[in-house]
Amino acid sequence: ARSRSKMLVQKMLVQTPLTPPGLGADVVMPSINEDTPTTTSLEARALELLRLGDNARALELLEGADKFNIRLVNMLFTALIGTGVGVDAAAVRAQQACAAHGIAPNASIFNNILAALDKAGPPEAVLAWLAKMRAAVPVTTTAANIALKAHLQRRDFGAAAELLRSMMKRAAGADYPPPPNEMSFNTVISALGDAAQPERAESVLSTMIDAGFTASPVTFTATIAAFAKQSRPADAARVLKRMLAARLQPDTWCFNAVLSAYANAADPEGARATLANFEARAAEECPNAAPDLVSYNTLMLACARGGRPAEAEAAFQKLLARGLVPNEVSYSTAISAHARAGNAAAAQGWLDKMTAAGIAPDAVAFNAACSAHARLGDAAAALRCVDAMRAAGVEPTASTHAILVNALVKAGQLDAASASLQALLVAGERLSAPTFNTLISAYGKAGRRPDAEAAFSAMLAANVRPSLVTYNALASVYALEGDIDAAEAAVHAASQRGFAPDRFTYAALFNACEALPARDRRRRAVPHVTALLSSRVDLTERLRRSSARLLGDDSFAALLKSHRGSGGGGAATRAAQRPRASPSLRVEAPEFVPTGAEGAEGGGCSAGAAAEAGEDDGWTEVQTSRRGGRRGKAKPPPAAAASATIRKEKPPTPRTSTAPQPSAPSPVRLAGVPLTRSKSNRARLLELAQSVAAAEAGDAEGGSPASGDGQRGSMRSRSVSSNLADALTVPPAVPLTRSAASELAITLGDDMRLE
Repeated sequence: ARSRSKMLVQKMLVQTPLTPPGLGADVVMPSINEDTPTTTSLEARALELLRLGDNARALELLEGADKFNIRLVNMLFTALIGTGVGVDAAAVRAQQACAAHGIAPNASIFNNILAALDKAGPPEAVLAWLAKMRAAVPVTTTAANIALKAHLQRRDFGAAAELLRSMMKRAAGADYPPPPNEMSFNTVISALGDAAQPERAESVLSTMIDAGFTASPVTFTATIAAFAKQSRPADAARVLKRMLAARLQPDTWCFNAVLSAYANAADPEGARATLANFEARAAEECPNAAPDLVSYNTLMLACARGGRPAEAEAAFQKLLARGLVPNEVSYSTAISAHARAGNAAAAQGWLDKMTAAGIAPDAVAFNAACSAHARLGDAAAALRCVDAMRAAGVEPTASTHAILVNALVKAGQLDAASASLQALLVAGERLSAPTFNTLISAYGKAGRRPDAEAAFSAMLAANVRPSLVTYNALASVYALEGDIDAAEAAVHAASQRGFAPDRFTYAALFNACEALPARDRRRRAVPHVTALLSSRVDLTERLRRSSARLLGDDSFAALLKSHRGSGGGGAATRAAQRPRASPSLRVEAPEFVPTGAEGAEGGGCSAGAAAEAGEDDGWTEVQTSRRGGRRGKAKPPPAAAASATIRKEKPPTPRTSTAPQPSAPSPVRLAGVPLTRSKSNRARLLELAQSVAAAEAGDAEGGSPASGDGQRGSMRSRSVSSNLADALTVPPAVPLTRSAASELAITLGDDMRLE
């Protein structure tokens, strides 16, 4: 009976979904203390209380126990956290319990502590406890994954890259680092998506596959979401095609991620075509991956952002026809569609429909209706909408206040908008950057520079973090006066905050340069035009004309040609390329403290600045032949293109690498790797293997090997294979097995970097 009871409790510990962290099936429990009937019964009672969420009674029960084992220590830690005890204090109590009962802490204890710190503690605390874990027990893959996340939260991409690389190259029998699993790669890919670095997210996916690790639909979906967040539907659809080519079945989450890319790009045609393919695929091949409510809400959002309120309503009707029940998001999106189109009456009508359907409007719905009036400059109607919001028991949000200030600005009542903002500050209302941005921009257009700077100072004093729009607005204020030094200082402050310049940033700088005397114009504009051509920003027609006016047609054409030839051009000048890093404007400018901002900087602008984009932080982007795109609003592709992204994959058109070519190819040698029949579909590896064989053949014949070691054994640039191919005579294809391809990827990955 005792044995059966012990087995039952252990089974509960493994299978119960609400088991405390660290007690999962992957944890090997050491036989430090033999279980007794007392501890076994205690485990069952404590576990049941934890499952019920009664942490206080569980803690009382555990603290009164006279015998402990490692599982009870884990439960004690979980109960302490559940009753509000800090993670560090709970960890100390758990260690004291181990010492009092002669129990050596094992990996499950540290996993539990790290998981709690991951949720509530700073990333530095996670890394500190990982160091303690390394000193006490072997580090598990779960713990290493939490450490990866901590590095990425600190934006220390170099440390994350080094940890992932060392996990991939883990020596047999080594205690640290542990081998990676799918979650290791997914953690990095998701973090890169959040950091607006989708190309690097995809490069991690490629490295994962090349090294022989299996990428699941979750991994591909995380990569698709990274492009979706940057409004790049063509790239999101391309990754979906890549997933289908790998014979993986996308699920609803995956298709919705692609839909969100079209919605973010304000492309209703692409979203509609993607959803149609989604529906057809669900009917024919994947009945378990049918479109859901989120799918149709996302289509409505694409229509709303694309200025198509009638199509948003049609998507709503289609939602109903599918038997789905609309929620608050469905109605709020319909309201927003009409608000964006400036139809306040229709927006209010949908707000009334929402109430009639028995769905209480939330702040998002009220804000959408209020914004419809604000767009028309009808401040009185906007105020009435806010009054109705309060009457319904919904508290105004920071967005509500921004909308009200915008309504007053639209009505031309700048002084009233300023007074309203001051009243909100005095009342201690929660405000956001858009509230101040609207006023700063309006003051700039009215030529009221001191008032714009005063609004910025009030923003800092209120501890509201400025956005890129804030600095662009200030730069535009200075540009109108031809104050290039102040405009550059504003842009420099944005760079210190970690913001990469966008097209509005460059437009402000160019406007400031054009206001300068003719003798200074070209000299001050050259560095900004060069930075634009080296950035991710599209070279719009307006920016192109401004650049040509500032530099002269011939000089600008020559500069543009040089960037194209060197592979350093911007997104619009390189249709199939992307730059290695998002450059910041490296202008020598004084510290940016506008008039009246003295003393306020410490209040709102003292957060640690992100690393300069050009700083070597351990990440080198992998060059690919994939098509370029832009980070902002992408040009809507035709509906037929969206259809092709799912139906049938076409072989990609080969493109010549445009990365800078070395003066001579570097020898790439790989000893001891058998080159046999391949099952890998990675054409890049095959091409590289051919180049390796060609280099070896050239050496054997007494040829002069190329000099230089900048690319030796490196995956920093996918153009290495094309560099070798251009310089050497490539023999017939040398196939690779999967194991050989994996070894090749890891061997060449000695310098693999994420940033």
